[in-house]
Amino acid sequence: MADKDKEPVTLARRFLSFCFAVFGGILLLHFSLQLLSQFWGWLVLLAAVGAAGYAAFRITQSRRDRW
Repeated sequence: MADKDKEPVTLARRFLSFCFAVFGGILLLHFSLQLLSQFWGWLVLLAAVGAAGYAAFRITQSRRDRW
């Protein structure tokens, strides 16, 4: 019954809401890239330290397990 009470959504209204959604997505992407650009150096450094630690762990583990 509630569906019959609503007036149908026009094509122009759907197009406008789509444009607002695309615009909002572009703004969110822009702001997230701005935020990421401030921290990407630290993130790369953290990933490199983690990878070096993992490699050192695997190397020492493989040297100990020889028989």
